[in-house]
Amino acid sequence: MLLKRLLIIALFILVAAPAARADALADAYAYDVSSPLNASVREITQSRDFTQFHVEYDSANGERVPALLNIPTAGQPPYPCVIAQHGYSSRKEDNIIFALALARLNICMFAIDAQYHGERSQTGRDIFSTDIDDDVKALIQTVVDLRRAVDYLQSRADVKPDRIGYIGVSMGGIIGSIFTGVDARVQAPILIVGGGGWRTLVTLSQIGPAVTMRKHLEKQGMDVDEIVKRFSAVEPLNFIGRVAPRPLLFINGKRDTLVPPEANKLLHDAAGEPKTIVWFDGIEGEPTGHIPPITDILEICKDWWRENLL
Repeated sequence: MLLKRLLIIALFILVAAPAARADALADAYAYDVSSPLNASVREITQSRDFTQFHVEYDSANGERVPALLNIPTAGQPPYPCVIAQHGYSSRKEDNIIFALALARLNICMFAIDAQYHGERSQTGRDIFSTDIDDDVKALIQTVVDLRRAVDYLQSRADVKPDRIGYIGVSMGGIIGSIFTGVDARVQAPILIVGGGGWRTLVTLSQIGPAVTMRKHLEKQGMDVDEIVKRFSAVEPLNFIGRVAPRPLLFINGKRDTLVPPEANKLLHDAAGEPKTIVWFDGIEGEPTGHIPPITDILEICKDWWRENLL
């Protein structure tokens, strides 16, 4: 009987330990939820399908976050809303590829500039650089900024507070793995060409910052384990399991050289259920395998939003 109890206790510890570690790491993304947003909103343009607004709001650490908000012209508010996060070296305006599809489903779209991107660009600063500590800080800041985005959206009478989704591409998929893990208010996330496992990403990715990091490590006589250790608070594998039981959609490329399939599969395996995994062959003639066939992907996403947000 004693042996049986010990085995049960040991099993409980093995199951609970990863969850407890994730909870501890999630403390890095805590912020004062009572702090004012001090949001400013101005209309930019109107089209047949949506009205677009430029939004700014206060985040943690004195950051002022610029964003775009598209409100459908059809249908009746309140609307669901999808937060769309751009990839590395991109900006919020580049999420226009999702804007029309969402508007025609009567879904709002909200998009921010990640730290050091778009309106937040700073000369000599990069979210993926050889300054490891600053990289971690910038990634954490962007996740907190996204959490504040949810605060802002839930403050609006024209947005359904319980129907806020997420779609992230590349870096947006990596960041989204963390964001949707630490913030349960986000429903049915879509992660496109994202991945996990910094060891794998730094070692195998052919994107410029990863190549630079490998050269930096070699020059400094550092092992990739140093990156893994210092990136633990921003490791997608530590958070993606917390998305369950919310449904999760992964879309990845079979021959992606920037976020390689090895990193995709690590993230898939770390996620709970329910999850849907879609692989694409890539666009003929596109050398990185990282760019999905947009028309096909949009159809998959629209079906997902119809099922999970409407």
